[in-house]
Amino acid sequence: MSENPENKTSGGKFVRKLIDPGTKLIVSTFPGLLSGSAEEVLYGAGGVIASTVLESLGQEFSQRYLGPKEKERVGAVLLLASKEIHKRRERGDSFREDGFFDEKVTGRKDAEEVMESVLLKCQRDPEEKKIKYMAKLLSNICFDSEVSVDSAHRIIKIAEQLTYRQFCILKICAIKDSLSLRKENYRSHTEHSKNLDSVLYEYYDLYLNEYIGCPGKVEREWGPTDIVPSQMNIQDLAEDMFDLMGLGDIPLEDLNHIIRDLE
Repeated sequence: MSENPENKTSGGKFVRKLIDPGTKLIVSTFPGLLSGSAEEVLYGAGGVIASTVLESLGQEFSQRYLGPKEKERVGAVLLLASKEIHKRRERGDSFREDGFFDEKVTGRKDAEEVMESVLLKCQRDPEEKKIKYMAKLLSNICFDSEVSVDSAHRIIKIAEQLTYRQFCILKICAIKDSLSLRKENYRSHTEHSKNLDSVLYEYYDLYLNEYIGCPGKVEREWGPTDIVPSQMNIQDLAEDMFDLMGLGDIPLEDLNHIIRDLE
């Protein structure tokens, strides 16, 4: 597996065209996150992103029309994923060795499929705060052979479908014991604010998809007003997604308005 920092293919040229707009988005959305020059981040120890995957994807993406915001998003996820890979390589972590980066009989690599899936989903998603965590997901998949390609695609699809506020709700569920959350449901509330209703429906959507659950729940039909914030737990595939995406890094300031609405 090559880590050649000088990718001279058409794919490499395309990637370089994304660096400036990607850097712009990172600086405005995640201040202080990108240290060093963008070129060093992209083509340093994390150069696997460009040299083994983007070489083949670059030509394909260069034939698509990308609007200015789409260029920013794609460039940002590439840079942030490379940064995360660089950090793990510096720690001495090794890339997965289960054939993830090897060319298959179809001529494609599993890594190409996963990379393309992440790029497309970030390209189209206007919630740009999610990009940091999609990049973390991509980088972690490159190291974790326990995440099959099928599981990776499933997790990426779930991440695309969830809102950033639902990412925040998952963190609230993960750290609920350290927070002062409501210990009762909302059935006794005669009036709900629009903000509370919206948050409860996002909780309920996570519950219906079995991403969160409530221990000791009575077996009857549930609705959004049955949510008990202090009891909701992350479960099943959402636990894997939470860890792979680094959602534990979501800043508390992004949770505070949700916590206030739940009171």
